[in-house]
Amino acid sequence: MLLNENRHVEKGCLMAQVSPTYGPHVVRLGRTAIPPQILYTDPNDPTYGYDDEPHVTLKYGFEPDLDRSHVARILQGMKPFNVVLKALNLFENDKYDVVKFEVETCPILTELRRRCDGYPNSDSYPDYKPHMTLAYVKKGSFPHKRNNLNIALPITRFKYSGPNEKYFINL
Repeated sequence: MLLNENRHVEKGCLMAQVSPTYGPHVVRLGRTAIPPQILYTDPNDPTYGYDDEPHVTLKYGFEPDLDRSHVARILQGMKPFNVVLKALNLFENDKYDVVKFEVETCPILTELRRRCDGYPNSDSYPDYKPHMTLAYVKKGSFPHKRNNLNIALPITRFKYSGPNEKYFINL
């Protein structure tokens, strides 16, 4: 799959955050599995390299920004839940590859994505492929793909990040 990604926060994004208890373990796993010499970096954009904030993106492209009341409506009735990491794989891009965990689609993520679709957005990815990015690496440099992982991680809060708004909402 070819990924065209806008690296700058020009539009809003809602993300399911891994519990702070488990997040550092995911970050450490990424840093152990992915040596620093294969990282893709850009001197003009510090957001490449390792991803230090484990999350599953629900929706990118909100415009205008969503305020807290909008996100509260999207999350209404939600309780903490688990996501299951099912494989370690790549998204390919013209300049770099994205090492990521594939996340098993679950009814909760599907419902939250459906709720997000009720707000104005310019999402250009009609097929939702939940994943958790570990790092951006040089093309062709990461050969370690794995299937059948079955690792459950708790989601206990959400982060909204946009051009003018940035906040967390706990479940």
